[in-house]
Amino acid sequence: MGSRRRLQDQRFGWRAGTLFTAFILFVAMETASGLFPDLVKAAVGEKPRWLTAACVVALIVAAVGLYIRHLRTQLERQDLTDVGQEQLERERGALVHRVHHTWSRDLGLRWNDAARLELDLEDSPSAVHDPWGERHLTTEAGIPLPSGTSLRTAYDQHNRQLLVLGAPGAGKTVQMLELVASLIEDAQSDAEAPVPVFLLLTNWRGGSLERWLITELQRRYRTPSNVTRAILTAGKFCLILDGLDEVSPEQQEECVSRINDFISADGHSHCPIAISCRISDYQQMKQRITVNGAVTVQPLPLHAVHAFLNSAGAQAQGLRSAAAADPDLARLLTTPLMLGIAVLAYAGVTEEAVHSTGTIAERRELVFDAFLKRMITRDRTLRGDRVNGRFSAVETEGRLLAMASQMGRYQVTVIYPKDPLRIIAQSTVLDEFDGRPSDRIFLKIMITTARALSRLPTYRLATLIASPVNQIVYPYLRRDFVDYCCERALLQRKGDGVAFIHKTFQDHLTQRAWT
Repeated sequence: MGSRRRLQDQRFGWRAGTLFTAFILFVAMETASGLFPDLVKAAVGEKPRWLTAACVVALIVAAVGLYIRHLRTQLERQDLTDVGQEQLERERGALVHRVHHTWSRDLGLRWNDAARLELDLEDSPSAVHDPWGERHLTTEAGIPLPSGTSLRTAYDQHNRQLLVLGAPGAGKTVQMLELVASLIEDAQSDAEAPVPVFLLLTNWRGGSLERWLITELQRRYRTPSNVTRAILTAGKFCLILDGLDEVSPEQQEECVSRINDFISADGHSHCPIAISCRISDYQQMKQRITVNGAVTVQPLPLHAVHAFLNSAGAQAQGLRSAAAADPDLARLLTTPLMLGIAVLAYAGVTEEAVHSTGTIAERRELVFDAFLKRMITRDRTLRGDRVNGRFSAVETEGRLLAMASQMGRYQVTVIYPKDPLRIIAQSTVLDEFDGRPSDRIFLKIMITTARALSRLPTYRLATLIASPVNQIVYPYLRRDFVDYCCERALLQRKGDGVAFIHKTFQDHLTQRAWT
């Protein structure tokens, strides 16, 4: 169906271009011979040189347009060429290896391993679209799943189409990565099993989800577009889409529509897919995703928090005593994010040194500040390496605040050291910009220029040449600094990009940089 539509569009484009060129040629010939109508003579005079020049320019534009159309047609035909079985098997094996190699590091060494806990799940049928039920979202309570139920089990129970919800820091991304690891084992042992591909929805900037998938797989995993189309057609992809809430707010509704259109399209209705989103963001949306089911990652019960702190040893004595004496602090630690950060931030300190005053939001900020200070000044990194004395605490904190400010300005969660202009090109901050008109004009020029440059064939070469300059202008993009912060568990790698350990931590640093 999609191939037929593309061929029809190509034929229409060629016919329209040919008719336009023929018309311009006719006008040019009539003008050159002076046989144009008297009505035109009355308007332009006996020697309409500018009209002749306009015809020449129009012919050049038409020729360039048809040539570009020809190139696009050739690329489309290349995408539609049949993929041989041998090539398909070879590319499939390479894709499985790349996915495993790219994301196994996040499971092998996670910043929050200090709080590796079993999380309970709740089945949330009201969170997904029911063609026989209400069209709007409801707040109907979910159904708790048996303790110890894994996300893979819930994914299989819902026929491999699942929406994963949860509070900030509840462990959604870790759960999704564990699902990827489980599916990778199946793909490695069974040649007929779907290949899981982990993609960040923060990189989606509008348009067809299928086209975006093809582009992302080519960019992130070096998979040829014709191979991607062949695997999609065969239904042999399992799409793990993380961070629907990290799509810009004004595009979240469109993103849900694109996901639903993709799932409803011929050939994709049974495509295995899992999508994660913050529950607060999802509840603000006007429509639901049309997957088979949804689960909500539950917060840790208070007794589990205290049990974990009791088993954490002498290093957690101060935090353990403070949480036992302060119920509000204990409630703050009911997500793996905050529990893991607090354990690292207050390791080896006394109860008096655990700063915990004010509202829940103010307490969270105190924990983040203590975590940042501890990870910068601690004697060893998480990998057991010695301190890198090259970056002082003040310098490290200053660069991280500058990085968070830049990312907050353009409302992105991933930055690309080898392509710093991408942070501007992918920005949609103009839709919510309420500053001075002159600043808005300057920002619009920057974004438009970055998007135009990113489409040039020479852009990749230009970024390589400009790399030393970028590292001077943006010192937080330097490779040694990024490596240092990743070892310090302040940053994490996401494909060829870099992000903070969590969006909540990034938001905290952004607010600090702006105040």
